[in-house]
Amino acid sequence: MTPKQCKMARVGLDWTVRELADKAKVMPNTVSNFEKGRGAQTNTAKALEQALLSSGKVRFEGNNCVCIEE
Repeated sequence: MTPKQCKMARVGLDWTVRELADKAKVMPNTVSNFEKGRGAQTNTAKALEQALLSSGKVRFEGNNCVCIEE
């Protein structure tokens, strides 16, 4: 999952930065920094991805596509 995909998925789910942070068990500034491309440790990126996937509505395809199911 790329930073842009993270933000697209979060916005598509209508989640705030804080909501994603809570679900991923990270700090809100960690989410913001990742989405801005300021890097993150691999385990942090995986936690964000898993939190988004746990919604059951998100699917990532390649490095460019995010699918949100209603």
